[in-house]
Amino acid sequence: MRERRLRLLILAFAFVVFFIAAGDTSMAQTATSVSTTVKQPLNFAAQTCNTPEPITFTGTQDTIYEVVNDGTGVFKLNVHSSWENVIGTAVSGLKYIGTNISDETIDLDSLPSEQVITFDQHWLGKGSDALNMVYTLTFNVKIDADGKVTATKTSEIVECKQ
Repeated sequence: MRERRLRLLILAFAFVVFFIAAGDTSMAQTATSVSTTVKQPLNFAAQTCNTPEPITFTGTQDTIYEVVNDGTGVFKLNVHSSWENVIGTAVSGLKYIGTNISDETIDLDSLPSEQVITFDQHWLGKGSDALNMVYTLTFNVKIDADGKVTATKTSEIVECKQ
């Protein structure tokens, strides 16, 4: 009788191990997505391009980083950046409201990963010949093995361009 119970116990254990292994395999093939939101505070001063008037920008660049695993081992980083919470205030009291939204998709080889991402915000000058103020932010983006993103600002440049 004991031998029969031992065989049944071994058979039950083997089935449990089989189902756990089959479950892990099917989970690895399931599409997943991990989303991280970063609100980068902005506080910088520059000169307007059309008149030599100082302007101060405040607010946040709101960025959503979404790491997507399509279930076959292909990873993508979707980046949605918004400047809608940025306001520029000139000394004269004139306000410039940020309106830029950008979307970008980056192919990732694997996780963890590290990327350098650059965002350009164009503050349009008045008139056909007016220069635009271009604010360029560069971030070092690190993605851990679970798809969680951290972003560190590495540079910012303000230029007047056509």
